[in-house]
Amino acid sequence: MSSITLAPPRSAILRAAGLRHRPALRTLLCVAAGLVLLLAVSGYLLHADFTASGAGGCDEAQRACNERWKGFLRQDGTVLMVGGNIVFFLGGALGAFVGGPLLAREFEHGTVRFAWTQGAGRTRWTTGALTVVGLALAVATALTALVYTWWIDPMVQHSGEFDAMAFSGAAPALVGRVLLVFAVSALAGAVLRRTVVAVGIGVAASVVTGLVAQSLRFGYMAPLEDTIHTLTQTTVDHRWEGGIWYADPAGKHLSVGQFYDLGGDYYGAQKLVSEGGYSLHESYQPIERYWPFQWIEFGWTTLLAVALCAVAVWWVRRRAV
Repeated sequence: MSSITLAPPRSAILRAAGLRHRPALRTLLCVAAGLVLLLAVSGYLLHADFTASGAGGCDEAQRACNERWKGFLRQDGTVLMVGGNIVFFLGGALGAFVGGPLLAREFEHGTVRFAWTQGAGRTRWTTGALTVVGLALAVATALTALVYTWWIDPMVQHSGEFDAMAFSGAAPALVGRVLLVFAVSALAGAVLRRTVVAVGIGVAASVVTGLVAQSLRFGYMAPLEDTIHTLTQTTVDHRWEGGIWYADPAGKHLSVGQFYDLGGDYYGAQKLVSEGGYSLHESYQPIERYWPFQWIEFGWTTLLAVALCAVAVWWVRRRAV
């Protein structure tokens, strides 16, 4: 009489994957907790200095406000730069250090053959591992990003939410980028079967994906255009300025250099705008598009991550032996 082997239910696969990768999940939790603690302590001091400087809540178009901001930067500018770069680099690299060993180590240690004979098959085991670890990584990243958003608020108050460090560290955008790096590393591990190489590829991908996202971000929606009839700074509305150009009374475009050559100096250029019929034009993204841009970036990075994970599952199923 032939025996029938029943495949374990999906919930059992996920539980088993969580137990199998428990060391990696613990390490992820410890790193995320350490980063949150660092942000919380330094953020408390950062916000205290920002309040004491008087830079918060003042009109940035006023010279006195800019002087206060400069004073704050002299005291805490290094902290802002270092903290922002740590989150930018470590946020992406965390996906590499988690995703790189996920499948590569199984091949290096030869445990894949044992796992594939436990009734679930290579496809379900691989999918379960990617799902459990990927979800844990997304949750840890989102919680860290929420603390970082509070931490970098002084920069946001001055430069706006479209500031590169602030935008890339917000929860939706950061989660999508980390998941993308995780997927790249996991796929590299499945194909190359070398943990160190897979992690290295993921670390490189964390930098590349961040730069690619920044280069694409302004074009997520068609920019608006505005005509300005003064060179005097007005109250800042934190729009994201993409480019400026000038036009003569006939509508011919002039570069900044050509315009100031005509005016001779700032006062001459201001007179051309206010009295000579010349105009200043700029393309920009309004601050109201901040959250749509966040979800657009999260969307394309996450979809690409899911696609790469699907390729990793396919590779393990069809190619891995």
